[in-house]
Amino acid sequence: MKFLLQPAVLLYTAFSLIGAELKVAILSDIHVSPGNPNEQRLQQAIAEINESDVDQVIVTGDLSNRGATAELTRVKELLDQLNKPYRALPGNHETNWSDSGALAFAELFRSERFAFERNGVLLIGFSTGPYLKMGDGHVRAEDIAFLKDTLAERAADQKPVIVFCHYPLADELSNGVEVAEVLAPYHVLGLVCGHTHVQFRRNIYGIDNIVCRPLTSNDGKTFGYNFIVYDNGKLEAWEKRLGDPVEKDFNVRPPLKKPEIVFGGNLPVDVRVETIWEESASIYTGAAVHGTELFYGTSNGMLVRLLTTKLQNPAVRPVRTLELGTPFYSTPVYADDTVIIGSLQRKILGIDPGTLKIRWELPANAPVTNTGIFADGSVFMGLGSGSFARLEPHSGKIVWQTDGGYGTFQGAPATDGKIVVFGAWDTRLYALDAVNGKQLWKWSSGSTQVLFSPGNVVPAIAAGQVLFVAPDRYMTALDAATGKQVWRTNRFKVRESFGRSADGKTVYAKTMDGLLIAVETGKPEFTLRWQCDLKFGYEHAPCPVLEANGVVYAGSRSGVIAAVDAATGALLWTYKVGTTSVNSFTAAPSGDVYATLLEGKIVRISRQ
Repeated sequence: MKFLLQPAVLLYTAFSLIGAELKVAILSDIHVSPGNPNEQRLQQAIAEINESDVDQVIVTGDLSNRGATAELTRVKELLDQLNKPYRALPGNHETNWSDSGALAFAELFRSERFAFERNGVLLIGFSTGPYLKMGDGHVRAEDIAFLKDTLAERAADQKPVIVFCHYPLADELSNGVEVAEVLAPYHVLGLVCGHTHVQFRRNIYGIDNIVCRPLTSNDGKTFGYNFIVYDNGKLEAWEKRLGDPVEKDFNVRPPLKKPEIVFGGNLPVDVRVETIWEESASIYTGAAVHGTELFYGTSNGMLVRLLTTKLQNPAVRPVRTLELGTPFYSTPVYADDTVIIGSLQRKILGIDPGTLKIRWELPANAPVTNTGIFADGSVFMGLGSGSFARLEPHSGKIVWQTDGGYGTFQGAPATDGKIVVFGAWDTRLYALDAVNGKQLWKWSSGSTQVLFSPGNVVPAIAAGQVLFVAPDRYMTALDAATGKQVWRTNRFKVRESFGRSADGKTVYAKTMDGLLIAVETGKPEFTLRWQCDLKFGYEHAPCPVLEANGVVYAGSRSGVIAAVDAATGALLWTYKVGTTSVNSFTAAPSGDVYATLLEGKIVRISRQ
């Protein structure tokens, strides 16, 4: 106990010398898993904070390593040992990887956002995502509305405001400019965040960003947290290393001005790219297409049916919605006059496409964030985690169900009629008999790192092989009959963006440095057909690659669509349609291709 109390004395002495109107302790990027070193370091930080004279504690995200409910439960137990009031916000490690469909955080910590007054200052915080897939941070439309409404109601009299979130406004927050514009009319003292694991201060888009240190530094040599102190109209930031006195040690970086965003691009004369609809919420799903209708889900719990017929006034495009209460991450599947979608309410739903009334419900083992596929008259789909099933789409009747103890599902499976293949967030890829559901084989790279799992990748079956990519940056080919490895390479920095050609002779992968590669299937070793520079730069969006009518489509993390000639690998065109990740592409029988964007846009690509 002496070791814990001594730094607390130093802390109290240092802050007793600072007469301030508001003192807040900031914990950021604590990355606790039960039993890991940060668990003990967090306990030490809590002991120090409890002996201080701070008014409030704010946790600005990345409380855990993979958003697991067990991790968050343990962090909540520890934070509840604080004798100061505290509020917590999620970071990308809570919203990106999650066995609860990102629901556990709000259930444990009451909400993903807050607004309250402390010592005459309004403190307001919100989530920055990303949700259930790799990508840049993005403040959802509903959270932007919360921010606007709260500021208008509670800060219009120029009350001092401190804003809290996980990401700084620049670089990896796709709509940071929009957030800055919302904040600009108010008396915002600063935006306090983390994420970068590097401590600094910077004026970004006119807003003072105080970027806080992680509990454990990148080099593993220092451990600590931060304080912000509001006094006499100024907001100061301090560093507190565990066991040491408080120090004011913030590197100030040059200001960053708002970037100029240029939409559009040079298209061939016979190609048209247009935004046909914009939602008032975010979209994390792809779309199912049937005739002239699209079906997709939104972040505010709506299943949407959108008419795609070319109208003179797209602003009045007819839509029908079904409100189901929780966000959608499962892409709808249209099968046998039924729209099938997974729900975070631990069920799979079969919905009448005309009325949008629920036709049947199938209980699932966990919140369903994964997508199914329609093949051979059936839908193949994981039940959230643990079990996988083959369903009759119109009735929801289970043809077979295999309880394999699988990890959380996310990406869609693949089937050739004989086998069905899928990955899970348990480091493994599985193959089942498509007729009876019997497990044929399972594969693992040997790594125990769960975040390297092929969990959000759609595999390909072609030429007697199963091919896939994963976050460990390897592309792998397995023998489809036995699951034995044929070849495996990290020659290119692939991640989760993958697709198969229509004829099965080629698979495509987008790399983390913005290349698109085409690889031959059925070969005994990695065989590159071509590579194309998409001009994306650094890239990590898991948008699947689509080949349609001899053109390969790839989407970026910043709203750019690229089209590549499937035969030659020549870049045909690029076109910027938004500022956020392209979720996926869907080919319609008409020849049109549709894309959904995280920011809520529906885009159509057509040929004249």
